[in-house]
Amino acid sequence: MRAYAELMRHGSARRLMLASTTGKLGFAVFPLATVLLGHGSSGSFLDAGIVAGAWSVGGTVTAPFRGRLVDRHGQRWPMGAMAVLTALAVAGLVTATATTQLVLSGALAGASAPPIVASTRSLWARAVPHDLLRGAYALEAVLTEVTKICGPLVAAAAALRSPRLGVIVAGALLVAGSCLVMSHPPALSARAASAPDTGSRGVLGSPALRLLLLTNVCAGICLGALTVGLPARAAESGSAAGAGWMFACLGLGSALAGARFGTRDRAAPPATGYLTALTWLALLLALLAAISAPPLMAILLTLAGAAFAPMTVCLFELLDAHAPRGTAVASMMWMVAGEELGIAAGTMATGALAQQAGAWPTLVLAAAACGLGATITALRITELAREERSTSDE
Repeated sequence: MRAYAELMRHGSARRLMLASTTGKLGFAVFPLATVLLGHGSSGSFLDAGIVAGAWSVGGTVTAPFRGRLVDRHGQRWPMGAMAVLTALAVAGLVTATATTQLVLSGALAGASAPPIVASTRSLWARAVPHDLLRGAYALEAVLTEVTKICGPLVAAAAALRSPRLGVIVAGALLVAGSCLVMSHPPALSARAASAPDTGSRGVLGSPALRLLLLTNVCAGICLGALTVGLPARAAESGSAAGAGWMFACLGLGSALAGARFGTRDRAAPPATGYLTALTWLALLLALLAAISAPPLMAILLTLAGAAFAPMTVCLFELLDAHAPRGTAVASMMWMVAGEELGIAAGTMATGALAQQAGAWPTLVLAAAACGLGATITALRITELAREERSTSDE
């Protein structure tokens, strides 16, 4: 933990971590909050999946555009405008009286969500020395998983009072996180104008980024399947809100693994770590589909969660190696777009599966998606590692 203590000696790191954590918590609350809001409105998991999927579709469509705005103009006015739109979308969600209004407001919330995580990732290189950057990425990943523990618990607890309350909390956190990023000193002067503007075509001109985009779609399908599948499994035992402890187990496993991952030197390249994490997750989720006893589920979920933080750290390092100059935020937002596209497909597909066949097929789908991502990575890992070496040599 000495590396993290050294990192936190930098005042800019502490401020950036506060901004990042606030935003991450908002994003962690939103998915389950929208599922519970949709289910509470109609009593149908199909509607719940559609509402949650609308959030993901909205985010997918505009993610590269939002990232490019920040790359070209800095964090200040783009983040402010998106925070205002997010607040309006949340108001639409909590006042909705029909599923159609929920879907439209959810899509607007996703489309306008401020790119907090992508923005903070691009600011770390200016906030801390280069030798502390890996530790910063690991700490970001750990805090992502800590918020994944807290977020579903907050959403589930709020749903016990009112499903609308969870959405209100999520929106408030996203707006607050945006304001904190906007007020962070490097953000006020950060501009991509000093680097060539390659545009979205330049971002996807890298074969490595196209590969990572595809694997992020697979990871998103897995997350979408879990977003609906775990509440469906909990509903079979009594209440959909009981899924909070299941998501907490995933987050706990990831936080513990991430904390360890960031404190040790690694000889293996990021591509190898990325492949290992996808494979591990696929195997554990396949086992989870056959288990219904809560104690065994808790163990498997915790072990499966251990893949998420290392996968995130490896993704950040791969983006550092391969993203074209001047696209730090846009390249990350393309990854977000791929993940959100997968989440949308996963939530909608598993909403129908859960309604017709129960929870277990949704977990099979989650495992299969990770297995596909691992297969794609394995087929290209030699080329990916070779590109890493050539990029680093430059």
